[in-house]
Amino acid sequence: MSMVAPPPSHPSLPTARTGEGLAAEMLAQLFEHARPLVDALFAQVNEGVTVQAQDLSLCFANPAAARIMGATSPEELLKTGGARVFERYEMFDVSGHPLRPEQLPGRQVIAGESVPEMVLRFRDRRTGEERWNRVSAAPVRDARGQVVYAVNVFRDVTEVMHTQERLSLLAEAGELLSASLDLESTLAATARLLVPRLADWCAVHLACDTTPSRQVAFIHRDPAKEELARRISELYPTDPQAPHGIHHVLRTGQPQLASDITDAMLAAVTQNEEHVRLLRELGLRSLMVVPLNARGRTLGTLTLATAESFRRLGPEELRLVEELARRAALAVDNARLYAEAKRAQARHEVALDAGRMGAWEWDIQAERVTWAPALERIHGIPEGSFGGSFEDYQSDMHPEDSERVLASIQSVVDELQPEHHVQYRIVLPDGRVRWLEAHGRLTLDEQGRPSRLTGVCTDVTERLALEEDARRLVREQAARAEAERARQHTAELLASLEKAQAELAQRAQELSRSNADLEQFAYVASHDLQEPLRMVASYVQLLSRRYKGKLDADADEFIRYAVDGATRMQALINDLLAFSRVGTRGKELVPVPLERSVERALSHLRLTLQESGAEVKVEPLPWVKGDETQLAQLLQNLVGNAVKFRGEQPPRIRVSATREDDTITVAVEDNGIGIEPQYYERIFAIFQRLHGKEEYPGTGIGLSICKKIVERHGGRIWVESTPGQGSTFRFTLGEAATSQA
Repeated sequence: MSMVAPPPSHPSLPTARTGEGLAAEMLAQLFEHARPLVDALFAQVNEGVTVQAQDLSLCFANPAAARIMGATSPEELLKTGGARVFERYEMFDVSGHPLRPEQLPGRQVIAGESVPEMVLRFRDRRTGEERWNRVSAAPVRDARGQVVYAVNVFRDVTEVMHTQERLSLLAEAGELLSASLDLESTLAATARLLVPRLADWCAVHLACDTTPSRQVAFIHRDPAKEELARRISELYPTDPQAPHGIHHVLRTGQPQLASDITDAMLAAVTQNEEHVRLLRELGLRSLMVVPLNARGRTLGTLTLATAESFRRLGPEELRLVEELARRAALAVDNARLYAEAKRAQARHEVALDAGRMGAWEWDIQAERVTWAPALERIHGIPEGSFGGSFEDYQSDMHPEDSERVLASIQSVVDELQPEHHVQYRIVLPDGRVRWLEAHGRLTLDEQGRPSRLTGVCTDVTERLALEEDARRLVREQAARAEAERARQHTAELLASLEKAQAELAQRAQELSRSNADLEQFAYVASHDLQEPLRMVASYVQLLSRRYKGKLDADADEFIRYAVDGATRMQALINDLLAFSRVGTRGKELVPVPLERSVERALSHLRLTLQESGAEVKVEPLPWVKGDETQLAQLLQNLVGNAVKFRGEQPPRIRVSATREDDTITVAVEDNGIGIEPQYYERIFAIFQRLHGKEEYPGTGIGLSICKKIVERHGGRIWVESTPGQGSTFRFTLGEAATSQA
């Protein structure tokens, strides 16, 4: 089994003739020269290794590369090519941004760029499975220093990245759950944290005394699907005694995981055809329901599902969500304990503050304030000493609260609000600061105007202190519990990281050895493989000259096959070199007269034009900004094709140009055989031929070179044709800023 793309062979080459054996053996030397070395070097390498040619095709792949890219063997991967990767996988960079094909390290190296090692995420379009790979690429250069191959190395780092993601997710969730005692908003924020990082939607349910459960959060990456899910929940409420789902997890305290939701599963949980249709519209692929267990009780459930992303929830995701659910459950229980503490505190305050409440009334129209004796005691002044004016009411108010309190009262009066509620501080005569809470109700007169604001003031200093103590206690308890879990989890993660680091160090050492082998492979590819071709070509030409006519007819035919194969291979290599030099050997784009480039092209084709009886008409052409040598090559290829693909009549060729703004459009028209419309794009691809080499010689690279030259000049090239009547090739160039005589 070979991991190197097999060489081309002539379809009619016999296998058991005397003359043919000698020629075929010489040709085989070229392709078999490096194969044993390559197979031996890379068959056992754990990293995926591929070699990419300048046309972006794969000419080498080891078994690890085939496995990583989802192929059954290196041969299958070489046959399908690199396009298989983008057909099967979605690719993202380390920040989660989609990756275009031209951003891959190997393609950038082929383009002559230097790129650092990249970490890429591959998502299987069919299963949703995600894998991480660290990808690097190195160039292989020929004797002239030109990049002829890119060597790609893939290393699987999925476990390391998953560990980092789990740490990040748990850290963020811990901050959310410990930051607030507002239970429902905290759980909703936690659900938003999981979507879309882990799932496409997430729901949180809490156990209730009056109903089996209550949904407190539902987050979907697609807001339109949230409404669909609510509709399904309203139309088809779940059975509290069902052996699956939220209520089953609430009863048992055990998680449920359905990594792959099948039609049979949907049929088992649905009530009718419409129910099945709605669930299919929701697009569920994987589902898990995890209990919120704390202190021996199941307080609720955390439900995650995937749909549009094609992700698959498995045991690894279940373990992560169970850890997060344990933290969420502790936050839920802490909030419950805090609510119970507040209720107990309220009952306690009724007894403590029985003598700490005082009534008051403000006669708005008479501008008179009345305080009950109890309120005077709260303010620390003798009974009956309150002056009764609004200024007296403000006299002991804390300076930082005065403006806010007065604004609240003014708002009640101006907007006719029925209720008044405000907390503020007062400064007693002895300098102590107390917190008061005022509740009042606005009364209107017969004309609907504000008449009186009546209410009570309560000294809430001790209550606020108790609330703060309770909050501090809950935070301290949560912090201690979180710290202990974090310590245990950190120890586990450190052990995992140490193991991963050791494995990485070992793989780095193996990679270093692989790189040394790759350097040797690069030397063979850029030097040793060229010499056998020259040797084969020389010897088969020698055979042709020395033995032609001296052996039997079959031997002459076999020698001719060998000469033809070696000649065509040399032509192919020369054309490939010409194709590669367009982008690497081009000159600076400067103002040039296009007519001079046409003259150079026609001088190179003079003999061909004379033999074919071609007539070439060149209309006045402008100055353009370009590389004169490459423009001559471009026009030579187009005019040469017009002559080659001629019809029964002598070739008639016209070269013209039009101007639109700063763009020059050049046209090369002929009266040849023409091209079918379905081939307009194909003819510009490398190695694409519409005719056999027996009809029209060539390698199929000429129009690819034309396209590359035009694109280097910032233009585009296209063809318009009528089969049997001729073709017109057009391309655009930039007009020269200035003309020269």
